[in-house]
Amino acid sequence: MVEITLELPSIGVSQPPVSVLQQLRTATGPRHMALEARLPLTHPQLDLGTYTRIIQAYYGFHLPLQQSMERFLAPQPIEPARQKIPALIKDLHALGLNDVQILALPQCRELPAINSVAQLLGVMYVMEGATLGGQVLRRIIADRLGVDADSGGEFLDVYGRDTGRLWKAFLKQLADFDTPLHNAELVQSACFTFECFQMWLERAGVLNGA
Repeated sequence: MVEITLELPSIGVSQPPVSVLQQLRTATGPRHMALEARLPLTHPQLDLGTYTRIIQAYYGFHLPLQQSMERFLAPQPIEPARQKIPALIKDLHALGLNDVQILALPQCRELPAINSVAQLLGVMYVMEGATLGGQVLRRIIADRLGVDADSGGEFLDVYGRDTGRLWKAFLKQLADFDTPLHNAELVQSACFTFECFQMWLERAGVLNGA
């Protein structure tokens, strides 16, 4: 006699939820690749003038964005270790700008909203991820332009030896916050941050053609 084993349908068995980190990677991956392809930092034709304009544009985006984060977090300050503006100012000075010229640089006004913790974490995912990627860019800029932390490359290594620790700490924040109730808002905020950043760099004239 042949024994027949019937496989019962898995009715009512739900799949484990996708983590918010995986949702972020899936949603922002194409945006990240598209922006990276147009940003001249990794291109062989990069020169010091173009690099200087990129750092100016980064300052014009990061400064108002940090101010927006500070308003949301007040009275609690941004973690000192995650401050990026001093490094950008140091780089701009090293690249030849004085304080008056830095104050006159245009600033982005079309920023992602930060009115909730979910939106804040969505913005931070993009900006902290970019900081992590700066480790690779730092070596490229050093090789091609001879720029180091004292001659205009401080921002690309803004966290220094703390880069890995701070990234892991942020990932823990994401994991602790992970909830279906707010994940869609968080992911949407990250996507919009990419869009705002790309539009700003486009307006600054530092992106290569699409």
